[in-house]
Amino acid sequence: MMTPNLRWLNNEGPDALHAGISFGMPWSRGLYRTGQTFVIEGDGTQWPLDSRELAYWADGSLKWTAHSVSGDIGYSREYTVKGAQWPSEPRQEIRIVQNAANMSLKTSTGLVLNFVPWYAPKDKSLVLQSVVVDGDVVCSGATVVATINGEVYDTVVNSTNVETSTSTRVVIKVSGVVENEEKEAHLPFDMRFYVYADASSVRIVHSFVHDLDSDQPLTSLGLRFFVPMKDTEHYNRHIRLGGPDGGVLNEQVKGLSGLRHGPTNQSRMDQVAGRHLTVNSIDWSRTDLSRGLSYIPSWSSYSLSQLSSDGFTIKKRTKPGCSWVKVNGGGRADGTAYVGSTEQGGIAIGMSDFWERYPTQLDLDNLASDEASTTIWLYSPSAEPLDTTPYHDSLGLDTYAEQLEALNVTYEDYEPGFATAYGIGRSNQIFLRPFRNVPSNSVFSSFSSIVRNPPRLVATATHMHEANAFHGCWAPDFRTLGRTPSARELVIENNLNMLFNYYHKQVEQNRWYGFWDHGDVQHTYDIHRHAWRYDVGGFSWDNSELSTDLWLWLYFLHTGRADVFKMAEAMTRHTGEVDVYHTGRFKGFGTRHGVQHFSDSSKQLRISNVLYRRIYYYLTGDERTGDLISELQNCGNALLGLDSHRKVQEHAKIPAGFAMTNIGLDCGPLFASWLTSWEQRGYEWGHCQELLLKVLDGISGLKHGIGNNAILLNPETGEVRECPPPTPDYAISHLSMLFGFPEIVAELCHYLREESPATVKSFMKVWLAYCRSYNGGPNVQHKEFGFEFPEHATWRQSHSTLTAFAAVEDNCSVLAKMAWDQFFYTDGYTFHQDWDVVKTLPPEYFTSGEEAKWVSTNETARYGISAISNLANIGKFIWPQET
Repeated sequence: MMTPNLRWLNNEGPDALHAGISFGMPWSRGLYRTGQTFVIEGDGTQWPLDSRELAYWADGSLKWTAHSVSGDIGYSREYTVKGAQWPSEPRQEIRIVQNAANMSLKTSTGLVLNFVPWYAPKDKSLVLQSVVVDGDVVCSGATVVATINGEVYDTVVNSTNVETSTSTRVVIKVSGVVENEEKEAHLPFDMRFYVYADASSVRIVHSFVHDLDSDQPLTSLGLRFFVPMKDTEHYNRHIRLGGPDGGVLNEQVKGLSGLRHGPTNQSRMDQVAGRHLTVNSIDWSRTDLSRGLSYIPSWSSYSLSQLSSDGFTIKKRTKPGCSWVKVNGGGRADGTAYVGSTEQGGIAIGMSDFWERYPTQLDLDNLASDEASTTIWLYSPSAEPLDTTPYHDSLGLDTYAEQLEALNVTYEDYEPGFATAYGIGRSNQIFLRPFRNVPSNSVFSSFSSIVRNPPRLVATATHMHEANAFHGCWAPDFRTLGRTPSARELVIENNLNMLFNYYHKQVEQNRWYGFWDHGDVQHTYDIHRHAWRYDVGGFSWDNSELSTDLWLWLYFLHTGRADVFKMAEAMTRHTGEVDVYHTGRFKGFGTRHGVQHFSDSSKQLRISNVLYRRIYYYLTGDERTGDLISELQNCGNALLGLDSHRKVQEHAKIPAGFAMTNIGLDCGPLFASWLTSWEQRGYEWGHCQELLLKVLDGISGLKHGIGNNAILLNPETGEVRECPPPTPDYAISHLSMLFGFPEIVAELCHYLREESPATVKSFMKVWLAYCRSYNGGPNVQHKEFGFEFPEHATWRQSHSTLTAFAAVEDNCSVLAKMAWDQFFYTDGYTFHQDWDVVKTLPPEYFTSGEEAKWVSTNETARYGISAISNLANIGKFIWPQET
């Protein structure tokens, strides 16, 4: 019997499956071939399991698959996923029906979603035509709404397609733009509708690209859903709004509770409970029934505004032109709402990370009409316009010399015209749950819980490690493996725990939230102001500097902690979209750390690095992350349009078709992109395979190998050339290896070793020479390269992973122990680091919380990656604790 290899990460329980869950599973090389069917087992019962093939080993066997479950399987505390011994009987629990005017999804539970195909001669303003439950329409359409500089823009759908389809899960992708009356199109979007066979909710992901200049501020962006009311009495029309922590505002368009006279107590209780009311004259006191009802106002609109991470307000009114009435308020709303009636049913809508992504808003309108609406504002119309102008006026920095001089002051790499948000993006997750009956407070609160913290299943750490997932830079921690750690290992584990917990708390303490900001952390702390340097050039937002994303993901793989996953997921959603350009002049590049996520002029591949998205993609099978990876397949072409090293690297005229390329900072991201395309067998994956092999061979043939640092690269052919003078023959950079190069090299060499042994052998020769030399000292450096590495070749703690890599490849315990010495006793957070964290209190500090004066996000990320990597590769050689 197989050991369970799938576990709940969060929000588990029998009801969790009804949310619909997707997850990824890794497999050892050669275990399963394409076309394999799978089953899932739990508590002695086995069910057939749908499957999508995500990635393949070089020999063609399955490397990663994605699967989906909902109420079609039973609940178990843990599961086993494995290949089926024989193909299961075909089943189709979701039917797709298409014709010239309509596309319908029908589940076995009676749920129907109707879409208008883009080619149909109908109104193209609807991203969703209707939602039907048991034959009744509970949602009569949905559309994207936006204003730009106060001008209204309406939806135009350009395509509606079935993106993926299995027996129990279908994803419909609707793409379009918003247009004004002059047909000017902006904010291109994709909306994905995730429908599971036995799920009670539909998951929706809205992704858009911000294709606006700074003089065209976004003033609102939202999704509007329509709910039919028809002739339902106003006292049978209900609304629910999610307050903080599962709280519920339970109201009716025409409320009967609280009246001086009129309805019976039973009618009042039934209305609040959401039961259908039939109000008779005999049950009405003191007035005529119809006149009495006419004296009760009908509340036609409700609005919940979350304009900061710490405060929301709710108001309502009877009609436009009448005053708003304050309802209530609080700190952090769940971001959920229900609109419906006892006769027609209705829908609940919720936005994940509602208050974290402020300014947001929920508007319930036209509640007294035949068709009501619910609008989730991803950017609230009550907020100030989304300002993307540069935060300073260029400060007279007109020349490279002035810009580099200023870099030495504020650490910002500024250049006029580069501080633009044109081309960055953002995605938001929405849940829609149709109801045939008005939900109770308890049911609605449970829906809010799913919106706030969607249930998730993940492969176990031991299964992933045994399958060589993300090979070479992590291993499960001692708790997962059930063994006793050495004293020094325990010290490292405690440090890792402390660092994550500190940053996790800093997000809350410093309110690192907002439309663009949520998911990122700050770069450097100011010990004099007792604050992060949010306003000082390159010391502000981190933007993946020195691989912060990778630290969090490796720590999740290492520990399996749900809170680590959630923080890593938020960072991936941020850095993969906000910090990267998806269209325009800088497409393919990311932006270096700065006061605004787009303000620094250093646009580089090291930030848009696919390596930082791969782990999340394979753990979840998330289609949007797959998009972000796919669009970077040809990111090498970005190097042709912009010399990202133009200010710091002298060079001769660059031949046509070639680009100045840094081996560590540029080739690492290119390797990650090409390897991912190859293993996914995506579009032109064969070309990516050729490019990867050719560039590896090209670097192997360089005079100084990795030590060349700069090369001329043709990103279309993969040809590598040495740089002619005045570019130096070699240059050793302390940063080149700190953006994922060693980690992707470890994985790709493992991937290629059997199928391309000659390429791996020749590349390993130059790679191991560099690994042994960086921290090896002058003698080793002269032996391997013929020169001594410069004094600025620092970050030795981080480079201990290179020594460890060489120790593994050379099977050398001496190198392994040297690597631990380098980790503990060179730079960074050393063995003798003062890990003191103090409590903070006003008035010397802005707020109560914690302060670690010694913390630097650069050092934290590098310590985390190095510690986890070294424990995985040379853990058995760790020295005993000092006495």
